[in-house]
Amino acid sequence: MFYGWVIVTTLSMVNFATMATGTLNFGLFVIPMGEELEMSRGFIGWSQTARLLAGGSFGFIMGRLLDRHGPRILIPIAALVTGICMIGLSYVQNAWQFLLLFNIMGFMGLSAPGALLTSVPVAKWFVGKRGTALALATMGLGTGGIVFLPVTQFLISSIGWRDAWFALSIISMSIIIPLSIVFLKRQPEDLGLSPYITQPRSDELTDVQEPPRLEALWTASQAARTSTLWWLMAFFALVGFAMGSTNVHRLPYWIETGFSAQIVSYAFAADAAGAALMALGAGIIVDRIPVRFVAVASCLGFVVSVGLMLLASNTLVLFTSATLFGLAVGANMIVTSFIWADYFGRTFLGTIRGIVLPVTLTSIGLGSPIAGYIYDLTGSYTIVWWMLIVLFGSASIVIVNIKRPVPRQPTSQVGI
Repeated sequence: MFYGWVIVTTLSMVNFATMATGTLNFGLFVIPMGEELEMSRGFIGWSQTARLLAGGSFGFIMGRLLDRHGPRILIPIAALVTGICMIGLSYVQNAWQFLLLFNIMGFMGLSAPGALLTSVPVAKWFVGKRGTALALATMGLGTGGIVFLPVTQFLISSIGWRDAWFALSIISMSIIIPLSIVFLKRQPEDLGLSPYITQPRSDELTDVQEPPRLEALWTASQAARTSTLWWLMAFFALVGFAMGSTNVHRLPYWIETGFSAQIVSYAFAADAAGAALMALGAGIIVDRIPVRFVAVASCLGFVVSVGLMLLASNTLVLFTSATLFGLAVGANMIVTSFIWADYFGRTFLGTIRGIVLPVTLTSIGLGSPIAGYIYDLTGSYTIVWWMLIVLFGSASIVIVNIKRPVPRQPTSQVGI
């Protein structure tokens, strides 16, 4: 199905450009913005919280809009508002202005974890090869990180953090808006097409593969009455809080440990490269084995990466920890995008994910300021990193026991 792959390519480019909007590259702004605007690490953490809480509060509405109208208009509007807010960041004079702009950006949900706007449309176009399609779309996040981390640091060093925000806003809008308007469609049925389907022969299945099945068709209310949805919510809350604790603080931690900002930006570009490669690998894998096993591997990767951060002894440890963290992120991105459609079907996917998104984004948002306050009180991130090891380890125990719910109603006649 040619047009399905056009959708995937377009959303990959959208994901690529969102990495210029203050996501992974935001850590590079922490020190220069914090010094000029006299913001503590705890307050800076609240900026990400404001962004995420806003996205969570609007997540259910956004999910319903995606189910009804698709991404063609939603994504360009989100990109335009986000870009205008980034331009506003280049003019802020007070900390409250910075917080307000991040809050407005959050309502758009364009670069929120889980990528609701860019992952739900892919899942609607693909049933078979869904993991592979999500992987190719998600790789845009990794490649965007590879490009925009060193570019962001170059811009900050050469023209200052204010003009860097302005330049990045123009870049992101010029990529996202025209591509989305021209190429994106809601779902294949709108064009008289069917979703991409494959049906492996039973004699081709390995011992760890699941047998061919019909795609489940769960409404949001039916999904909410299953224990599976609530256990998944608990898993993503644990992982979200832990990852939120790293969003703002990993980059300045390495810089303050004694590494140059440029070296750290290269290491985090390796982080993004690892995420891109693992997203592709994990996407292929989840088409073949239960997705929860990939989730466990992701959590264990986080544990090892954070453990290496406690050492922080030389450049090799920096690059190893960053790359391993990226690999774990890549696997987690696929799990986040894939598991909901795999367990509950694609028909009401946006609405179902919209139910869970407020809890997920709230947990991510709380992680950053709490980690910042621990740093402000102790002058160190050591307690934070040990906390993350415990959280990721606990999440791995939770997810390994969560299996696909058994439908109580007929499934749609779509073989996988």
